[in-house]
Amino acid sequence: VPGTYQVSLTKNGKEVGRESFAIKADPRSEATKQQMQAQFDFITDVNKTVDRAHKSIKKIRKINDQLSAFEKQYKDDEKTKELIDKAKELQKQFSEIEKALYQTKNRSNQDPLNFPIKLTNKLGHLNSLVGMGDFGPTEQDIAVKNELTKKIEEQLTKFDELISKEIKAFNDAFNNLQLNYLFVEE
Repeated sequence: VPGTYQVSLTKNGKEVGRESFAIKADPRSEATKQQMQAQFDFITDVNKTVDRAHKSIKKIRKINDQLSAFEKQYKDDEKTKELIDKAKELQKQFSEIEKALYQTKNRSNQDPLNFPIKLTNKLGHLNSLVGMGDFGPTEQDIAVKNELTKKIEEQLTKFDELISKEIKAFNDAFNNLQLNYLFVEE
């Protein structure tokens, strides 16, 4: 966005100076400063939403790995049957959220043609389109962003609820059974 900015120069963690610099709009651009700011704000907002979704996907994968390890470790223990069923159900619920946010079936370059793109992919592509040129987002861009963001937020709310309620309940049940945390396979 055009304007004057200051940057702090550091060396070995200590400030050694300050510099001012100006960013000027391309004189050939027809966009106003407000349009450029609207574009910047739009892109920044989308990036925050997609970043939050991607961080949640990483957490989902780690949780599912832990639940799988639990199932493998205690599959033959009769007293953990209910907890293993709960682990399977949690994996299913977490996977449904991941699949809504991100296309998990893509393995080859051909796969995007065979499987539909999901919410984060759609929002990311919209961001790419809005980033072309110097113009602010259109009303349609904003409407699509709001719709996709709402759907992503719904999935992230489900994720947060699973973490706060179901994972806590799972951990409480695990602790009540006084199970061994570390297990060495023979």
